[in-house]
Amino acid sequence: MRNEQLQEILNEYDIREPEIIFIRHNENRTYKVKSHDGSTYLLRIHQPVKEGMAGQQHTYDGLLGELQMLEHLSSWDHLLVQRPVRNRTGELITIIEHEGKCWNSSVLTWLEGRDLQKGDLNDKVLVEKLGARIAELHKFYSRYEQEGLDKRPSQGIAYNLYMIEVIKQGLAKDLFASSDVSIIEQTITLVNSRLVDSGNIEASGLIHGDLSLGNIIMTSNGELCFIDFGFFGPGYNYTDVAMGAMMVPSEHRDKFLKGYYGSDHTGKEKLVMLEGFMLLAIIGYYVFQMENESVHAWMRERMPKLCADYCMPYLEGERIFYSV
Repeated sequence: MRNEQLQEILNEYDIREPEIIFIRHNENRTYKVKSHDGSTYLLRIHQPVKEGMAGQQHTYDGLLGELQMLEHLSSWDHLLVQRPVRNRTGELITIIEHEGKCWNSSVLTWLEGRDLQKGDLNDKVLVEKLGARIAELHKFYSRYEQEGLDKRPSQGIAYNLYMIEVIKQGLAKDLFASSDVSIIEQTITLVNSRLVDSGNIEASGLIHGDLSLGNIIMTSNGELCFIDFGFFGPGYNYTDVAMGAMMVPSEHRDKFLKGYYGSDHTGKEKLVMLEGFMLLAIIGYYVFQMENESVHAWMRERMPKLCADYCMPYLEGERIFYSV
């Protein structure tokens, strides 16, 4: 996308004479924008690099739900997040035309810092802080009420069933063996049945839905900040907690759980559920990347290991929380 087109978008926000730096094109086209007055922003063109990556989060109503939530969250004293910027007409979304199609675009304030690194999480204090920050996010979500959340991506039981169908498509693409697809189906079915049987209503609500090292910024003073809420929406809290736990070295996971739950020990039932959601998070990555041919070789190689080393032990009742 040419700088002239990007400048036209930024004019709608009265951002003049900007320096525009391309960041990446994955779920969205993203740019760092430095204004002449010293202010810095993130410009997002909500056009995924592959059509198969498009989802509810890219629609006008879906994106509006994310931006409205971020506007409220940015005023929450307990967490530091990017704030959406409204354009000259007071709208959170600016519609543009590119390559004969209309796309949604948005501008956020820039969050100064760096991506969280694996090595950072060797610090047990930081690990406990990570758990506490996720708990704060869920606390905000428990109080957040807004119409239009049905337009956001949902990661509940129905989504888990959808993942089974997408994984089955890997057979036709010669990505997965039928035996491994069967193991994935059994794993997801077991997690769903446990959710139904346990009636985990208190564990459902709103979630970030895509926590990873690259979606957490550490500021110069050691604060942890969440970014990229593209998968924000209804789901189970276990999703965010499991994703957080997988970032942490196994020997520090009790500290992480203490940060989130306020206790080192959560009991067998919670650990079993978290193990299941760890596996769902990994399977979800395969599902999201199904149309991305550049990672097919990796998926083809890694799926047998996922099934043999983690899914099968889980299905047989072994504990895997400290090994995934």
